[in-house]
Formats: sequence, structure tokens, C-alpha cells
Amino acid sequence: MNITFVYLAAESIAIEILSGRLKKDGHSISLAFDPGLFDDKQYLDIPILRKAFVQKSKLLEEIDESSPDLLCFSVGTDNYRWACETAKKVKEKQNVPIIFGGMHVTAVPERVINNDFVDMICIGEGEEALCELAHSMERGIKNHGIQNIWFKENGHIIKNPVRSLMQDLDSLPYPDKELFEKHIPIHNGKYMMITSRGCPFACTYCYNNVLRKNVYGSERKYVRQRSVESIIAELKVMKEKFSCKNVAFMDDCFTTNRRWFREFVSRYKEEISLPYSCMAYTGQIDEEMGRLLKESGCNRMMFGIQTMDAKTREEILKRPFETDKKIKNALRICDDFKIPYSLDHIFGIPFAKPEEHIKTAMYYSTTKAIRICCYALFYYPKTEITKDGLRAGILDEMEVERIEEGNARLYVYGSSLGDDELKIFKALRNFYSILPLAPSPILLFFLRTDLYKILRFMPRLFTLFFESFVSIKTGHTRGLDYIKYYHQHLAKRFNFVKDN
Repeated sequence: MNITFVYLAAESIAIEILSGRLKKDGHSISLAFDPGLFDDKQYLDIPILRKAFVQKSKLLEEIDESSPDLLCFSVGTDNYRWACETAKKVKEKQNVPIIFGGMHVTAVPERVINNDFVDMICIGEGEEALCELAHSMERGIKNHGIQNIWFKENGHIIKNPVRSLMQDLDSLPYPDKELFEKHIPIHNGKYMMITSRGCPFACTYCYNNVLRKNVYGSERKYVRQRSVESIIAELKVMKEKFSCKNVAFMDDCFTTNRRWFREFVSRYKEEISLPYSCMAYTGQIDEEMGRLLKESGCNRMMFGIQTMDAKTREEILKRPFETDKKIKNALRICDDFKIPYSLDHIFGIPFAKPEEHIKTAMYYSTTKAIRICCYALFYYPKTEITKDGLRAGILDEMEVERIEEGNARLYVYGSSLGDDELKIFKALRNFYSILPLAPSPILLFFLRTDLYKILRFMPRLFTLFFESFVSIKTGHTRGLDYIKYYHQHLAKRFNFVKDN
């Protein structure tokens, strides 16, 4: 049967894995893709240009041309409203069955299934559930007992239980990279992959908080790992197929299993030998781990520090495993082994005080971080930190409902930031864009004298230029990737190049 996935503005490894699994069963898979130009709320949101380059009509044409027997939306909270608007317009034209899955659906299934244009939803992991559904639909069988899937039937909702987590990740086929290649080429030879599922922690602001406590609480083995053999085999194939020059491991925490990582390092440096980036927790980085990361070719570590206030990290974010000592030690080790690293910082944390941002910025200014990723807190439905937002008076019940409906105002324009904190956010976000370019004494002077505040008036395009320049200077291609993405889609829009 013909199955079409609909997605917005980015490569989705989850959809690639689903596509690979469905193709293994003989189904025909297509992708309807909206590039979302000038609609990136965190990096490049320009309302006038966003309206000028909206591609909703082209997207609907792509869906119509694919003649799907089943239309699939994988949604998070940030793209949920976009998915709803798209699905509603599709239903006005054709009566194709529509299924919603993804993290937002898993968090608030009752809300999602009650949309008139949604026929089914999938909760939790979707590979086996979606294959069962496609199998029954292809044969014209109404199987309303598929675990993980809720159905509508004669005005009633059939709610099926969630099956146990998939333990043998090696059994999954390789992700279907060709699905996105037409829309988002493997930028500069960068290959994105995930080697595990789950996170050993449950930070209050993360969807793992919901999965571990609300969905899979009884599951003892939440964190699962692919074998090194499986990962090396995939990389050998994809390295040849896409001429990969580097790898981005997108696991929640790449260094959790030290025994596994030792085996990975030995095989990877001998058989793949490509530079790679990964995410980790600072508490896992010691001298041995630093040496292993360096030996295996790691050229960028990403650490989610979020704040240098220990009380906020421990009591609000529930990250007691990351102390100031562990953070500073991990960054020192990265410096010693000459492993570049970037740091994440969050604004709008409930009960946090504005001065915490300055304290944190002063510490960041003394590090050798190649980039500080500065975010305003995004409240995901049913997370513990959303409850903290209510207790702190940042949110009210109406705003929580807006979050669950996907209508919350996003990022810097969101309810997570008050007026004073918003000013500091804009100033420090711009400050962080130039941080890798200026000496520490100058940076600290700006912070101590409040001169950094004038940077909030700097146009966003300027900061993007600095961030791109820094990424190129440090040997990382994020800035170039962003430019190439826009060039590709604008060129298609103006018929400078033709679709593949």
C-alpha cells in the first residue's frame, strides 16, 4: 500500500526508521515536505518573508499526487498546530485515513484523538504498530486491537494498551535516508544516526520525563543500545553510499554504557575513522572517557549545562548528577584532549533568578566553548517542569491548556519569559554569538559593567552571521548547512534548479 509521511523543515531519523521498516514489508513510501522557510522560531523567524514563502499549497499538491492509502504525521509540540492545519486541509479534499504519532501525541492522546481530521493515533514506539496497521489495511481487515494505536469507530474511541518497549534494536532495518535526501541532502557529507533509545535520566523539562513516568514506568530496561557490530555495518554502507565525511550521533546520551563505548571506539577508529559529534553528560567524562573520545575521532561534544546555579539544577531541573565540580572537570578534560565542545543554556526556568544568567555567562566566558546554544524554556505537556511553572505563577491553567493544544507562544515570544528576563535573554543570546571570537577579559568586562545589555538591539541577522562565521572558523558546518538549506529551497522556488 501507499503510505505518505508529512513533515516540516528538518530531517527526521524516526520517520526514516519507520520508512525502512515499512519498505521491508513491501509498502511504497513517500514524503510530503514543507521546508518552513523563515519559520524557525529559535534562529530565523521573519514573519513577512515567512508569509511570502509559505508552501502549504505545494505541500497539499504533493500529498494529492502521492495518492496515499494512509497519511502519517509525526508530531512534537512545536509542529503540532502545523500538522493539524495541514491534516484538516487534506480532509477537506480527500477522505484518506490519517494517523498522528510522536511525542506530543504520546503525552496528550485524548486531546489529539478528539480532532475530527484525525482517524487514529499511535502512542509510544511505532514501528511494529504501524506495520501491523498497514498489513491489516492492505488486506481490507478492520483490526482494532493493535497495541499502541487508538481508533475511532462509530463515534467511539477504541483505546489499546501500549506494548512493551522494543529491546532488539538490531532487528530494525537501516533508516531510509533516501526519503529525505531529495529535500535535505546529507549536508557536506554529514550522516545523522541514533545508536540507542531512552535516556538514563529524567530531567524535568524533557519528554523522557513523560515517557519514563507516564508511559513506560513499569519497564525496567528503558535505555536500549544497538550492538557495535550493527552500527559499524550501517556506517560502512552509508559511508560509501553518501560519501560521508562526518557523523552526528543524536543519542540522548552517547557515553552512558562505558563497556559498550570501549568496544565502539576500537571498531570505529579502525573501520570507519570519520570525525563525529555526540551528546553526553559531564558527569560521565573522566580521563579515560576523554582519551577514548579523542582516539575515536570525536570533534565536538555537546553538553546540556542549562545553568551554573547548583540549586536550580538539582531542585528544579532534577539534575543532581551534574555538580559544578563535575562540569568544570569535564570541560577541563575536553580542553586537555583538544576536543571542541558546545554548551546549552536555558532561560525561563521556574523559580530561577535573573542574576543566575549573569553568573552562568561569566563562567561560560572563561571556557573554550565553541558555541553557546541559548534557549528560552519550551514547556512540553505533562512534564514535571510544567507543573513547576504553575506553582511559580509563570503559567496558569489556561496557558497549560494552550500548551497541550500546541497553541503556546514559542521560544523568545513565549510565556516562559517575563519582560525583564526577555531583555536579558536577547542580550545574552547575541553576546554568546560573539563569545568564541573575543578574549575572556573583554567578555567579563562587558558582563560586569552591564554593557552586554546594548547587544539586545543587535539585528538577528547579525548574530546569525557571527554564529555562521564561528562555526566555519572552528571547523563545524552548522552555519554553512543553514545557508545551503535556504539556498536549495529558494533556488527551487524561483526555478533556478529543478526537483530531483
